[in-house]
Amino acid sequence: MASFGTYHLADNPQLYEPARSNNFEFIVTGIDDLINAGVDKATATEKDHITNGQEVLRVSVLSSSVPHFNLSKIEVKRGNNTVKFAGTPTFDDGSLVLNDYIGARTKDILLAWQALAYDVTSEKVHRATEYKKEATLVEYSPDYEEVIRTWTLKGCWISGVSEGEFSNETNDKRQVTATIVYDKAIPQKPDVE
Repeated sequence: MASFGTYHLADNPQLYEPARSNNFEFIVTGIDDLINAGVDKATATEKDHITNGQEVLRVSVLSSSVPHFNLSKIEVKRGNNTVKFAGTPTFDDGSLVLNDYIGARTKDILLAWQALAYDVTSEKVHRATEYKKEATLVEYSPDYEEVIRTWTLKGCWISGVSEGEFSNETNDKRQVTATIVYDKAIPQKPDVE
């Protein structure tokens, strides 16, 4: 029986490069033409339009949860025994933590995307075709030259935005946390040649 100790790892660096938690991107498509939350589309001026939402969120994301699902179970009882079968999947809500860049309007983009689902000013819930977007979480090798895996999040939208308190006691950077909801997340590995 072969031993797989640390020397085995060292002798096979092509097989055992550790994946790192900081080599990723979170990309949302379809958010490059947003209007500030609380502004009526009919009266929106040029400064109310946000035209670079995808790129700003991509560079602002500090951390992202990894998509997972749980399967419900179906139990069938027969006599003194129980047999279990796979039921329907449930994809848990995720989270994004973002740095709030003033000039880039990071928080404005999150609130504008959320307003596509529910506008506080008009008190309207909008149609899913307006607020559900496709997002992709991409994991890279340490040198960013190889895609390790991706998750495509279908029907992704923001259900909540929260942030820390203001305080005169610290000079920390402002961060915003967004709760994301999605219908399903499809994991994919790139084609290996």
